[in-house]
Amino acid sequence: MKIKSIIAIILALSFLTACGQATSTVVNPTEGSKSVTPTIPTTSPLPTAGPTAVPTEIVPTPTKIPVDLTPAQMAAIEAVSKKYTIPVDQIKLVSTEAVSWPNGCLGVVIPGVLCTDVIVDGYRVILEAKGQQFEIHTNQDGTNVVDAAQLQATLQFVVRTSAGIIQVVNPNIPLGPTYNPAFNGLLPNGISISGTSYVLDFTDIRRVVAIDANGSRELSFIKNPSSGLAIWRGGLGTTPLLAWGTQLTPDTLSSSLEISAPDGSQLETLLTIDSGDTPGSPQIVAEFWSLDGKFLYFSEEPIGLGGYIPFNGASSLFKIDISTKEVTEIIPLQASAGRATCLDAISGDYQFLADHCAQNVITIRDLHGGGTATINPPAEVTDFRLMGSARFSPAGDQVAFAMAKGSPDDERGWVAVGSSAGGESRLVLVGDNPGYYTVTGWLNDQTLLLQFITTDPNSSNQIFTVGADGSNLTKVADGVLLTIVDNR
Repeated sequence: MKIKSIIAIILALSFLTACGQATSTVVNPTEGSKSVTPTIPTTSPLPTAGPTAVPTEIVPTPTKIPVDLTPAQMAAIEAVSKKYTIPVDQIKLVSTEAVSWPNGCLGVVIPGVLCTDVIVDGYRVILEAKGQQFEIHTNQDGTNVVDAAQLQATLQFVVRTSAGIIQVVNPNIPLGPTYNPAFNGLLPNGISISGTSYVLDFTDIRRVVAIDANGSRELSFIKNPSSGLAIWRGGLGTTPLLAWGTQLTPDTLSSSLEISAPDGSQLETLLTIDSGDTPGSPQIVAEFWSLDGKFLYFSEEPIGLGGYIPFNGASSLFKIDISTKEVTEIIPLQASAGRATCLDAISGDYQFLADHCAQNVITIRDLHGGGTATINPPAEVTDFRLMGSARFSPAGDQVAFAMAKGSPDDERGWVAVGSSAGGESRLVLVGDNPGYYTVTGWLNDQTLLLQFITTDPNSSNQIFTVGADGSNLTKVADGVLLTIVDNR
């Protein structure tokens, strides 16, 4: 019994010490036939290591907790702050209920995890932050804390089918205690808040659709959106916010950056740029929010480009202060200097950016220190021509990326994982013809979520999971992934 108790305590503690990251940006799987390459010349030089300005929005997680809370309540708040990367001053205590838990796992039994069969007196603590609630189980003094989401979590996908229909599917993925997702790609297609997903739909007309258990509806207040939808989940006492850019049309030669609440209230235009009507003119794309919602990151994307590149991305990076409307340039738009649609992902702490702008390498830019690191492809892969869709792991120490032959008539893909510190990567997956993979995100530090894009007109796109070591390749859904629905 003592041995089982020790094992149970160690396992319970390990659940809460896993590095957490809020899901703030979503994947951007792209179909090869819709990808672009730059064709417009310019005299702008390719930037050297580091950005032109240093972002200052990093919001460290506060460590101070109100002293009038009980040890169990303080432990619950600390656990949620650490696991979900939410500042403690944004976490609201909703309720605390005394409970006699039936086992040493505090009522959260996970298949394969041993639990002692002793009654443990403690509390059920309900917390609220970023528009969602968290149920935390504790013992009486807060020395044992378990997140009930490990028992209750479900995961669904919002996909676009081969018929152009947007729907929610259940991938039947067991989440378990290690589920700690990271979807940090640029050009986000959408995100979910409290069971409702907001996604871009470009099937017939450009629009944004909200979809939940009751069906889907168009958000008519969003007019003519460009290729990015960013969502801030909100904080204590504040409303979530959507952000989008508007695309250039023959009727307008300007592009705007706009925000609103999900119901269309608080609609505001933050920025408008006059772009002109020549190929290569930029339009604004919303990318992601700062953790505190005070800054919104966006890019300027050139129009009038064409060609075949499987791996899409952003072409620049800026941020705007929501209150003052002051804009900071981080990485400028230099489309025809060899760097267009090649900025892939931002790390969870906003310090590092991954891109495939340089030939045959993934570059990790330190947006604070200005240095760079280079991830090289696996030595055994020699017949690829393109690489991209780099994504940071939840802990930020690994980067997964994909490679492709770059031949739409005879396409083939590979997936690799390397250290974010640089060096040679390791081969994870060799794909089948005809098609290629993109990395859409991580379910935890050991599991990748992949999009397979077929170049066979008689086949359909598919979604897979695979271990970061290349094990257990599993098809989990058909279609193109737009976002995940995380019901923790």
